[in-house]
Amino acid sequence: MYTAYDVARQLIQIRNYVKLSVDGFAEIPADVLSAMLHQTAEYRDVNEMETLVKYGANPHETHEEFTVLEMFVQGHDGTWCLKNAVKRVEEGVKMLTKYGVTCDDLTHHWILNSCEEIIYNSDYLATFFNVEIPRVKVYYHVPRANRLKSMDRTFFTVDDAVKTLTSLTDHKQYIAVIENRGNVTRYLVSKGCGMLEVIPMEDDLGSTEKHEVINNIVNFVACCDNLPTILCED
Repeated sequence: MYTAYDVARQLIQIRNYVKLSVDGFAEIPADVLSAMLHQTAEYRDVNEMETLVKYGANPHETHEEFTVLEMFVQGHDGTWCLKNAVKRVEEGVKMLTKYGVTCDDLTHHWILNSCEEIIYNSDYLATFFNVEIPRVKVYYHVPRANRLKSMDRTFFTVDDAVKTLTSLTDHKQYIAVIENRGNVTRYLVSKGCGMLEVIPMEDDLGSTEKHEVINNIVNFVACCDNLPTILCED
């Protein structure tokens, strides 16, 4: 006995050989339309999806544990996950919300991880799916350079960014510039220098052991301290 999904698959196959618009599907039973919506959602044809919904397809249709929203977001074979799809995914999600779809229609949260390049580049989608966007940006330059270079990676916190500074570039020494919502901090990165590998630029170095070492180095190199002498130096 044929199921609604069997019929929908046959219609989809026919469309591979004959031009058959969804506008002609108005009289097809709703369960078949729902099956067709679910099976074609991965191709992200938003206008066609909305037509099917208007004709009676269920926007909450679930098949083999996956919803229409989940099929749509992950894209064809789960591989359409690049940021060039942001606009199309936004359009589709906005359309589905008009018919009652919410973030609760997505329960397989690994889909959001797979599509993070799309989600992270859309404030709308991040808000809709309650996903925090990494907004901490990192720039860098080598000593005495007059131009900053931007890193492709973003981070959730400044601490996350700082932990990666010794591996972010191939330079043995460079200055990292970290921006978090308008607040800027700088770090001198010197690979292989032990506790001095990452030195923050601060107005007040405080009194930690590391800061005391930094103070001593700066004062010594700049000849700021009055040092004891030997007789031949007088």
